[in-house]
Amino acid sequence: MVEKKVKFMSAGQIMTFCNTCQKLKSDVDVTDMANRNYIIDGKSLMGLMSIKLGLPMRVVVNGQDEEEANECFSNYEFE
Repeated sequence: MVEKKVKFMSAGQIMTFCNTCQKLKSDVDVTDMANRNYIIDGKSLMGLMSIKLGLPMRVVVNGQDEEEANECFSNYEFE
C-alpha cells in the first residue's frame, strides 16, 4: 500500500492524474483529508471532478504496480 497527500490546483491536473490512474492495474482511492468516508475511485474522471481545487486529499494505491504509482503521483504531493 502506498499513501500520499496531494493537492490538485487545476482541472488539467485532475485529468492528467485520472489518465495515469487508468493505466495502472492497482486500485487507486482518493479521499478528503477531513472526511475519510467520502472515497472517490482515482480512475473515475467524473468523481475526481467533484473535488474542490486546492484542498488536501489522500491517495491510497493498492496493487501490483504501487511503486510505479508512487513515482507518478509525486508531482501532486505536498508536505
